[in-house]
Amino acid sequence: MFGTSGIRRVFQNYSESDVMFTPQMALDVGLAIGTYLKEKGNVVIGKDIRISALPIEYALISGLVSTGCNVKTLGIVTTPTLTMSLKFLNADCGVMITASHNTPEYIGLKIWNPSGMGYIPEQEEEIERIYNDKKFVDINWDEVGKVTNIEDINDIHIADINDRIMFDGSSLHVILDPGNGAGCDIAPQLLSTYNVKIMTINAQMDGKFPGRNSEPNKENLIQLSKFLKSSELNDIGIALDGDADRVIFLDEDGEIVDPIRLLALMAVDYLNRYKSIIPKENMKVSTAINSSSLLEDILNPLGCEVIYTEVGDIKVAQALKEQGGFLGGETSGTYIWPRSHLGPDSIVTIAKVLRMIVESGKTLRELLKEIPVYPYCTTNFQLKKDIPFMKEITQKIIDEMQEVLDSEGKQIKNINKMDGVRFDYNDGWILIRRSGTSPYLRLSGESSVSLEASKALNELAQERMRKLNLI
Repeated sequence: MFGTSGIRRVFQNYSESDVMFTPQMALDVGLAIGTYLKEKGNVVIGKDIRISALPIEYALISGLVSTGCNVKTLGIVTTPTLTMSLKFLNADCGVMITASHNTPEYIGLKIWNPSGMGYIPEQEEEIERIYNDKKFVDINWDEVGKVTNIEDINDIHIADINDRIMFDGSSLHVILDPGNGAGCDIAPQLLSTYNVKIMTINAQMDGKFPGRNSEPNKENLIQLSKFLKSSELNDIGIALDGDADRVIFLDEDGEIVDPIRLLALMAVDYLNRYKSIIPKENMKVSTAINSSSLLEDILNPLGCEVIYTEVGDIKVAQALKEQGGFLGGETSGTYIWPRSHLGPDSIVTIAKVLRMIVESGKTLRELLKEIPVYPYCTTNFQLKKDIPFMKEITQKIIDEMQEVLDSEGKQIKNINKMDGVRFDYNDGWILIRRSGTSPYLRLSGESSVSLEASKALNELAQERMRKLNLI
């Protein structure tokens, strides 16, 4: 039932199949969460702007209060706001109703610990076991939980950021594109508190995402890029996805900033600010296995270790919690700041990036000159069948790719099956994995030779995946 980022499926009001997400499923998930919390949990619920979030919310609440849980509802909020709120509202659990960057017909749930970290696989497995067994806790009629609406949570989130990140942004001109999502309110509010001059596009909440598709990728940010290229005033572009757990920055020339280069830049800035007071055990940055090796090349000489994890913000957060670290991030544009909480927070990240620009007196493009560009290549393909990567498929991929790499004269140094299959060879690496949020096969990698060399190997891998009838 759970992928790398909670439950995410196409909405349907009724279905005999588990392929769709229905209000009945949400009801039973609510009952399962309440049973897991032993009928005495305080649960905070937020939702994004998707049209189907409303029936899912009511069904979920019904399940939770029917097990004795008390529920606090935030209404339409960003995922970062929901995860941040848990510490302020003394929550035992948080649930975000969202399908993040997926297309409008999708809906889902993501469950959060009080620390702001999403439920780890062991917790999700227990929720799913209870859900499947249908052995929910039984309470008396007078033990039903209560529901309270919280009205000012955006103000609390912004105040929490303002207290820790201070600068005057009156010299900045920003174009903000929240993508018609849940960030339409809080992101402009945050920028206003720093006196930033703002222009917005796609800033009216709409669960059909009429302005652009929700995922803030190159294809969907053409309009924002054009505005920046044609404007002499604007210094930076900022784009969010549907629930604003992802943020993508564009420089003054309208070029999308690679999220891993930005992760490296933010890590260097953090080290310059706080290196003298960071405990040695926290001199670490956590990132997913599909991230560029430039992180190691930039941070290792500064005494900072890079921890690699499976793809997904929960895995990145889990590594930060268990192994220490001051920052985590992924190629998708999610960034985790443990001093705030262990969930991805685009709102905090916006403040951090703008402060860097103001205090340095440089543009984002100028700041990024100290971070090299590596020849990274990534492509996505829809799977012919929406199947998990089982052991048999993984071995077939290994066999095919060993042939490819041998034929290209590449010496395989390591095969990592942490998440999909990653092949590290003498002058680069390539990763083949199934997406945890959509029925796609993702191929990514880089070559120290050139971008063309990376693309060429990617294309050879595509041919072998077609041979295996995966794409």
